[in-house]
Amino acid sequence: MTLTASPNPATVGHAVTLTGTVTPATGTTRPTGSVQFEVGATAIGSPVAVDSSGKATTTTTFAAAGTDALSAVFTPTNPTAFKGSAATLSLTVNPPPSSGTIPLATTVPVTGTFSLTVDATDTVTLAVSGSSAKAATTSVVVSETRNSYPGWSVSGQAADFSGSGPAAGASISGNQLGWAPTGGASLAAGVTLGGIVTPAAPGLGTTAAVLASAPAGSGYGTSELGADLTLAIPPAATEGDYSGALTVSAVTALP
Repeated sequence: MTLTASPNPATVGHAVTLTGTVTPATGTTRPTGSVQFEVGATAIGSPVAVDSSGKATTTTTFAAAGTDALSAVFTPTNPTAFKGSAATLSLTVNPPPSSGTIPLATTVPVTGTFSLTVDATDTVTLAVSGSSAKAATTSVVVSETRNSYPGWSVSGQAADFSGSGPAAGASISGNQLGWAPTGGASLAAGVTLGGIVTPAAPGLGTTAAVLASAPAGSGYGTSELGADLTLAIPPAATEGDYSGALTVSAVTALP
């Protein structure tokens, strides 16, 4: 018979398959019986029956590095028909790879800034058509590079319009101004536009309205915002020139 090991050489703690193959001395009849595997003089488990191909296998591990003397002893079921036999093998067992795990940790500091840029230089002139006046705001740009992602919100509120010339002393409520936020194609991830505010219902005078916002965890990058403005001119408004202001402000962290 023969004895083989796989893998060979072996490694401490890793599984090794031992195979004993029994070959008949004459004829083609395979002997029946069992094989006892041993390391030194110590049995490895219980005897293993020989299969129809004449093989018996077992799996074991080795706890220490070095050279081990292995053996396989075949005991036939019918000693009058087959003789017992044995095979030996010298197996080298290598030590396990030297390794260790080093715990690692780091703290990423808060970086970046939030900025709101409003074009306050150019006057937006609302063009009158019938009972309303319309125009688009100048550019409103939000730049968010903080890696803490606290979220943000930009809102707008209109002051009352004051008349001049023939309309001196007259005014139009800021609530007569409404808007439709714009900038959907140039928003950072997670940013959403505020809703449409209808002139006088409720309008932008008494309560500020959201132009755009980003919930905590989003909004990183640059968002170019704006709004289409509509001023509902009261039927009894005195003719003349009127001037007002739209204040745009930001909340730099959301709950």
